[in-house]
Amino acid sequence: MVKVWAHRGASGDAPENTLAAFRRAAELGADGVEFDVQLSRDGEIVVIHDETVDRTTNGCGQVVDLTWEELSRLDAAVGWDDFAPQPIPSLRQVLEALAATELDLNIELKDSVVPYPGLGDKVSRLIDEFDLGHRVTLSSFNHCSLARLRQSGSMLRTGVLFTDILYQPWAYAPQLWATALHPELHYVDYVLDLVQEAHLSHLEVNVWTVNQPAEIERMAARGVDAIITDHPGRARALLR
Repeated sequence: MVKVWAHRGASGDAPENTLAAFRRAAELGADGVEFDVQLSRDGEIVVIHDETVDRTTNGCGQVVDLTWEELSRLDAAVGWDDFAPQPIPSLRQVLEALAATELDLNIELKDSVVPYPGLGDKVSRLIDEFDLGHRVTLSSFNHCSLARLRQSGSMLRTGVLFTDILYQPWAYAPQLWATALHPELHYVDYVLDLVQEAHLSHLEVNVWTVNQPAEIERMAARGVDAIITDHPGRARALLR
């Protein structure tokens, strides 16, 4: 059965990367949630996608330039009139909220624009503190950081995020000690033997962002392991 991972939580139904979006994903029957992490100016791991707070909150500025106290005071439910104000959560708060569930956690390290030295190690230590390693996949467009994670001794599963038409990514990913490929939707359509070759190399294929019914059905027919979608309820209903 293809797994359904809710992209930034159930971001089609709730403000992205908020506790409300993660709770909604569980209510809609998602198998897991995908979300993004960065570091505040004072080193707190925060859950937000953009490198600035401008689009998703009532604040402005670079995440890396704001303290955790400043970030936590912002409302991340801007434009969602049906929701009470939602703070930007820390990774600790998200793990506390999801620890009692059975959701998979696909945590994207947002270190391909701002380097965030040590982000992967900080995330790994916090996951170990909550004993959630068996449910976590760390992904990143910064493939060097994925390799460094394994070199540092981490045994967490890792996923290679990419959009380009990579040549034989199933041969490339093992060089990073990765356990999964995380291609953009159209790559799976373009390279028709991707899933077969990845599975022969003992790699999962978790594809993003799969929203339309035809896309959901097509990726399921391709045999991917998980689809990452803004609409987990729609995907779950189709896949049943």
